[in-house]
Amino acid sequence: MLPESSDVNPYLQQEVLSASPLRLRWMLIQRSVELCGLVEQLWSSGLDAASNQWLLSVREILGELLDGIQDADNPLSKPLTDFYLYLLQLAFEIDKHRDRDQLRVLTELLEFESETWRIVVEKASSESVAHLPAQPIFPAVGPASHTPTHHLQSFASPTFESQSFESLPGGFSLEV
Repeated sequence: MLPESSDVNPYLQQEVLSASPLRLRWMLIQRSVELCGLVEQLWSSGLDAASNQWLLSVREILGELLDGIQDADNPLSKPLTDFYLYLLQLAFEIDKHRDRDQLRVLTELLEFESETWRIVVEKASSESVAHLPAQPIFPAVGPASHTPTHHLQSFASPTFESQSFESLPGGFSLEV
């Protein structure tokens, strides 16, 4: 179910549309940590049925993160694949048994993963800033094939068709 357009946070939407693949991955992991916390709150409030939707979203995010591991030649692919398969299995067990201890384990593992990706994103960002030319440029931006689904705020990112703007003031060329 897609949210109404009034439910879309324009700041978050822009952040998702302009984020690098590394940052998107980190944002998805952060969202899964938040959802694990929400499930814990719902269980504490006795709203077990409502927690089902959010546990499903956690599993969808984990599946999306697993799907994002595509480079079989990368030596980290197999351990990462195994890690996300373990997290998915853990999420299924949590859903099946309503086990708070397993939910805490999943949350802690995701928090650790989030911190790891935060460091990766910061390092990549600082390296890219160090390589910027003296004069700012505006890079061409194509359609984002790496845009995640609705998991970041339960909204689907709109799809934009590529358009070229041949001559903008100042001699810049942008593709959106």
